[in-house]
Amino acid sequence: MWRHEDPLGRSLKETMDLQKPVTSRGLLAKPVVLLTLAAIVLAAAPARAEKTLWLVRPLYPGQETLIERTEKALDKLMPGDARKDAVIGHKELVSALKGHGGGELPCFGVEARCADPIDPFVANLGFDRIVLIQGGQDEAGFKYRVVSYEPRAGKVNPATATNANLEKALLGALAKVVPAASTLEVKSTPSGATVFVDDVKVGVTPLTTQVLPGERVVRFDLKLHQPLEESIIIPIRGNASIEKTLEKVAARIVITASPPGTEISIDGAVIGKDKVDRGIAPGDHTIRLTAENHKAFEQTVSVKADQQYSLDKTLEPVPGLNVVTKPPDPNDPNGKVAVVIRHDPNDPNDPANKKPPEPPKPATPEDLIYERRSYFHATFEIAQLMGANMVARRLDSNAYGRTTQFFKNGVGQMPTLIGGGLEYGTFGKYFGMTVFGVGYLTTLDNYQMAVGYEPGQRREQFAMGAEGPQSIQNVKVNLGVVRILHPQFRIALWKFQLGLQVGLEVRIGHIIGPDGTDAAVTSYKDGFMITDLLLTGKLNVRFYIVDGLFLHLQGNYAQILIGWQATDEGGKTYTSASSLGATLGVGYAF
Repeated sequence: MWRHEDPLGRSLKETMDLQKPVTSRGLLAKPVVLLTLAAIVLAAAPARAEKTLWLVRPLYPGQETLIERTEKALDKLMPGDARKDAVIGHKELVSALKGHGGGELPCFGVEARCADPIDPFVANLGFDRIVLIQGGQDEAGFKYRVVSYEPRAGKVNPATATNANLEKALLGALAKVVPAASTLEVKSTPSGATVFVDDVKVGVTPLTTQVLPGERVVRFDLKLHQPLEESIIIPIRGNASIEKTLEKVAARIVITASPPGTEISIDGAVIGKDKVDRGIAPGDHTIRLTAENHKAFEQTVSVKADQQYSLDKTLEPVPGLNVVTKPPDPNDPNGKVAVVIRHDPNDPNDPANKKPPEPPKPATPEDLIYERRSYFHATFEIAQLMGANMVARRLDSNAYGRTTQFFKNGVGQMPTLIGGGLEYGTFGKYFGMTVFGVGYLTTLDNYQMAVGYEPGQRREQFAMGAEGPQSIQNVKVNLGVVRILHPQFRIALWKFQLGLQVGLEVRIGHIIGPDGTDAAVTSYKDGFMITDLLLTGKLNVRFYIVDGLFLHLQGNYAQILIGWQATDEGGKTYTSASSLGATLGVGYAF
């Protein structure tokens, strides 16, 4: 009956007009741990390691294998000190939740209460960043959408990137929202060599420069020395170094040829394809370039001592042939491949004579909603008990006192509670799952509450045989609720999404107040504890404003399945009442 919506896309300060940074809105130890474990280490802060959660989802249907590839790429890019604090993916998240107990829940006891318990949740658990990643592969290569959310600052940063290489596409998006630059130190013997990183000139040795993390190709180029190239893995916000000794040559020859696959021969010996860069003895040498369906090229050159000779040549196609290049299969190690196509202008089956296919139809608003497979939202919540009963037992396990019902002026009352919540979930096209959700509710009005006792026992007695009071006044109620793995159904209509959610929720709370006969005395000093298991149903509607940002309206119903029972001197048995409620909030789907 209490839901929680994603703060991504806008900070809660902006979207809910709160005068403080965004934190969380939950109140239960284990679910709050689950919520705030959305944090994974990217870099070390001066006082402690920064924690950030990486959650990965496929961008397109049927590409679930990209989740594991992306998580492995993140693991590969993290230096040792950062990786030990990182939680990557759902498996590590579940493992990290083990062993967290209720003692971690701030603002829940009798002595320490807060006006808004949500902020202490995140602060107490120390998580700094949530990174939500959605990756896919299409004809353009690998595409990643990334959203970084910093709960302490209320900052939300989205980014996208596309590249033919998975790791470069991922880093291209991450570098825009997460501090990721690393340091590379390059040395050579002799010094003064020009350094290229991924074919981009960065300086001459000795050199210290900042580069993006990942697998980088470092190339050394020094006149009259054999060029050298090597791949190196650079961790996120880490340090890497490379030092090489370059071999001196009497002369040097550099030949670049196209189309792809062109064979290069020097003095009758085949020495490579497409590009050759090597030392050579001074004197005359014959260069020959050959490629299928192209005219051969041959030339004799004179290379002098201490000279670097360069040749860049594109072969001419054989007349009557149309030679094009196309990208190869991703598993082809030879790069681009030259292809010969013979066109017949009179052949209706010739692809060159066919009309290009019609461009795809633009995506509908419904298609854009179904493409978004995960969400995170935050809500304001209100709940109304459908009866006056709420049974809670004494925190002291040896005491028999139990609350029975709310009343004012001797008349039973159905109290209203307000609060907030957070929720994260995932979807297929129509069906999905609430991964976790937490909520917090409290009373606004001052109620009186009748006190009975455990069935089969008698009214609690204190010192000198005095019986415990039969009521307490100025009652304060604090409730926390958690839900995990609730199945969901959705259907999109224009920019609206209609949804249904059902499942079990656990409710834990605390009730305390002074004696009903004397407000200066609190006989039940440790108060009463609420522990219930609820069956809940939720109907919701979302309106997508722009991109993945949406407004959320929801109706809630909760039925008590398991809870405490109480009785009084009249022999009447009490159980907690069911409730109706509503939520209003904002969220971001990605």
